[in-house]
Amino acid sequence: MTQAHDGGWIPVRKDFVDPATRCHARGASRRHHGFPEGQAYILRDAAGHEYPFGEDCARAALAQPALLRRVPDYTERDVVPRTAWPELPAAPRRRDAAQARAAERAAAIRYLVLRMEKVAAVPRVQPTVRFPALEDIYAQYQRSGDLAPAQVRRILAIERSPSTPPRLRATNLLDVYTAHVKLERLIAASTSVDNIRFLRSLHDWLARHLVLTAGQLAAAGIAMHPQAFTSAGIWGPEAEPPAAAGKARSGSLF
Repeated sequence: MTQAHDGGWIPVRKDFVDPATRCHARGASRRHHGFPEGQAYILRDAAGHEYPFGEDCARAALAQPALLRRVPDYTERDVVPRTAWPELPAAPRRRDAAQARAAERAAAIRYLVLRMEKVAAVPRVQPTVRFPALEDIYAQYQRSGDLAPAQVRRILAIERSPSTPPRLRATNLLDVYTAHVKLERLIAASTSVDNIRFLRSLHDWLARHLVLTAGQLAAAGIAMHPQAFTSAGIWGPEAEPPAAAGKARSGSLF
């Protein structure tokens, strides 16, 4: 497993956390702040344990704050008010070879983990999500916490291959993971039996089809990226096309 240098922290990913989670660091008030937007940077200590940090706290904990730009981001398709999550300093416009390799590594890790772990763990998800050709790489990644350059190239080639269905490409899997997290939160917070049934029916639909319509998202009250579930080619004959979102007004969401 990749370890922190000199007993420090290493950034692992940006991910969703329970909004009730507390930051591992302490702010100026010496109190642990929370994550009202449900997003955090996950840092690993020298012993291999992972902890959530806010953006400012993560930068303060790292000897090289710029490394936060090189971690996989699983929250990219969420919608967070700009004032709620400060922007990192602008990166140089021209990337050198090392930056390009770091970006490819982050993209490969994100795709690998989305397909083999995060989306694969959605209850009743279609079995095509978990890909046997990635099993060995995923097992090695779990042991080491890193990928070799050849593994990065292999993963990205699979993600970009014409034989990979559009719904199993990175952007759509991010949409699925984001919608899954938000539906789970809404179900846990709801006190209405009818609403819980409705939300669970949407969750089952998402698991079976790996898509949701704009009407379904609106009916559930889920805020996502404005282009969520609009990636090229994801809408096939076995699921509703985006135009079916209009059925929500006539009482049908499926």
